[in-house]
Amino acid sequence: MKNESTEERSERIIESLNEKYPDKKVYDLDGRGLHFVAEIEPVDEHPEFDRAIEVIIESIPHKHLKMTQQYTILSGDLEFHIDDHVLHFHTGDKFTVKPGTVHWGKSENECYAEIYSTPGWTKEDHIKVN
Repeated sequence: MKNESTEERSERIIESLNEKYPDKKVYDLDGRGLHFVAEIEPVDEHPEFDRAIEVIIESIPHKHLKMTQQYTILSGDLEFHIDDHVLHFHTGDKFTVKPGTVHWGKSENECYAEIYSTPGWTKEDHIKVN
């Protein structure tokens, strides 16, 4: 896997998520091949919450005005940037991101995380920050 191209890695991750979560929507969140989502309990079924499995190699700094997100690290390590702080999370760790908090993460390899959001994730509430 060390010699994988971005495209090969993306295909492998998406295929793995599709195998693990059949009949769920799986996609590359921002088209860069660095952040993937499998919608386990999608917001369109119940707007008050959603649950997703994400594979994070590097996410883009962003915030949510309404949504609280509860993370559980399923496997891997995550360097998590939250406002002006850098935190390090490992398999089994849990943490919460409150509305209005700028956050993003990166992993040396691939970090698998379960993310439970209330209310459910919407494109309008996912605000990129420079």
